[in-house]
Amino acid sequence: MKILRPSVMAAREWFKERDPEEWRRIRKQALERDGYTCVYCALSCRRFMQVNHIGAEDDHRLENLETVCPACHSVMHLGINTLQGVITLFECKPALTNMAEIVCATRSMVNKGYDWDEIEVHTYGQFRRTAGRIYEKADSLAIANQLVSSIQAPDFRAYLPEGLAVVFHEEGTWNNFLERTWKWQCITGSRYRKEPRS
Repeated sequence: MKILRPSVMAAREWFKERDPEEWRRIRKQALERDGYTCVYCALSCRRFMQVNHIGAEDDHRLENLETVCPACHSVMHLGINTLQGVITLFECKPALTNMAEIVCATRSMVNKGYDWDEIEVHTYGQFRRTAGRIYEKADSLAIANQLVSSIQAPDFRAYLPEGLAVVFHEEGTWNNFLERTWKWQCITGSRYRKEPRS
């Protein structure tokens, strides 16, 4: 599995056009190649999985694509998700270097029916550095914007420095699906893949 690090995409990569038919075809190939399993948190689910571009957004070669769950994908697009208020930042314990730990802990709490205030408190309790700062939306967004401004070609992404982590906030329904279903995939048949793929 890969290490999930919060990141932002270079502005030159935003809003690139893609052929819908070609994208459906190549997206399906990437999902099948990865066994419908998130390459970061190892959640395996046939529904709601997404495909992320590792590099350029208009490079649809399979080697530039990876299967991700919606929660991990939102961490990889920190800027837009901070702007929308569904992710903010906090200072984390030094041992936390993989945000997939927070994704999995949050998914577990969503599955158990915790409300979003409880999820936030538990996330800080488990992952926050002692007396570590909790950033509000405006400060989190300022950090994301600084990251975007720092990207120099040929790089496509900038990563959040170690010592900072994400906390999720309620996002709500999408296409009439509850958030626990579409984003957290707390549905029949979803599971964490423990064994290596063959």
